[in-house]
Amino acid sequence: MAFALWMEGDLIRIRIHDTITPRDLRALADAVLEAEARVLPMPNRLTDMTDVTGVEVGFAEFLAFTERRLGMVLPNPIKSALVVASRVQLGIARMFQTLNDHPQVTVEIFHELGDALSWLATPPSADAQNGPRG
Repeated sequence: MAFALWMEGDLIRIRIHDTITPRDLRALADAVLEAEARVLPMPNRLTDMTDVTGVEVGFAEFLAFTERRLGMVLPNPIKSALVVASRVQLGIARMFQTLNDHPQVTVEIFHELGDALSWLATPPSADAQNGPRG
């Protein structure tokens, strides 16, 4: 698997590394849904993509990934921070951000882990006042 997923405090932490394949993306979606099912309120998540070295997935796979959640009513709104280091990683993150149009999920992209953690720690009302950071 090209990812690791764990709970850290009130966050789901995800680290994606090496080459992302369609199989890995499906497994990641399953793992996230499983982790969410065990915790209430539903936790925010931090996805570190800085070790991604290749991509074998495209639009269709990311669309399927985001559509799995689209019809779900979540118990609470969530934030999803994506941390990237390269242009390729930024392109992948932007595709995910664009396709994720769930009304209860806010996705932002960061270049620094600390900035992502700070954003995740801010209350939702502060986010609305400050606007997007991606």
